[in-house]
Amino acid sequence: MNACASRDNSKLCSCGGDRQVFYWDVSTGHVIRKFRGHDSEVNAVKFNEYASVVVSAGYDKSLRVWDCKSRSTEPIQIIDTFLDSVMSICLTKTEIIAGSVDGTVRTFDIRVGREISDNFGQPVNCISLSNDGNCILASCLDSTLRLLDRSSGELLQEYKGHICKSFKTDCCLTNSDAQVAGGSEDGYIYFWDLVDASVVSSFRAHDLVVKVLAQHPKVDHPLRKNREE
Repeated sequence: MNACASRDNSKLCSCGGDRQVFYWDVSTGHVIRKFRGHDSEVNAVKFNEYASVVVSAGYDKSLRVWDCKSRSTEPIQIIDTFLDSVMSICLTKTEIIAGSVDGTVRTFDIRVGREISDNFGQPVNCISLSNDGNCILASCLDSTLRLLDRSSGELLQEYKGHICKSFKTDCCLTNSDAQVAGGSEDGYIYFWDLVDASVVSSFRAHDLVVKVLAQHPKVDHPLRKNREE
């Protein structure tokens, strides 16, 4: 199950194991539309900046783009160049960025139709952009977070100490981009210094797996949202 709110908080999109993407009106709590097309579980959904489209990532190795303004329930674009389940999505004004269990993070420039693939060598289960947009942080299933320079493709740093081998555990950077945060299968949240990759803080947040983190828009630390039951 994954959900995303529009920037003005008037709309929600959600997804899960029923292979559908739900588009909700927040004020009424009613489903505006159901988007169907994925062949299996939908792992992630994300609105674009204006909430005019929703992008979904599926276990069926595909990304699908849905038009929220149209009455059509068919995707306006399908991206199926992945070799395994697509787990996580980030959007910029002109790009769709997605991480996959096939070990790649792929960037699709929708203006020019160009695809760039960065191979991390390990299954990727979560990605996050730095606040300046210059770096991609990827959580991999070898219990390592990896920071990549987007322009050069250079691996800048690796962060270790947590456990991530079987579950999707979120990662993010703090508002100042000074620290990296990640969930762990031992119930802890870990913080690393961005530059030297040392663990600067860790604490037990839940009894079981910490799956989801969200960065507070003003406070320079992430908030815990969810856990594996």
